[in-house]
Amino acid sequence: MARPEVMPLGGSQRERVRARLRSEHTVCRACGGDLVIGDALFLGFVFHSEPTDAYMIGLTCANPSCPARYTGIRLRAREFLDR
Repeated sequence: MARPEVMPLGGSQRERVRARLRSEHTVCRACGGDLVIGDALFLGFVFHSEPTDAYMIGLTCANPSCPARYTGIRLRAREFLDR
């Protein structure tokens, strides 16, 4: 069952996140592996210190033996959502 607060990303949205990760040379901090892009969680209503259009994009290390496989990147809606 899908959670209502989690937003699945489409292909173009994932590509914008991927481009951001490439531009910042972002890899897994634990092992240096590639990161797989997951879904988005809207943060604007949860944390008052976040902008009202903030999202956490789930990232998973592609290396199955990584000691810390799960992380995320905070992005604003305009940085990855379809325009």
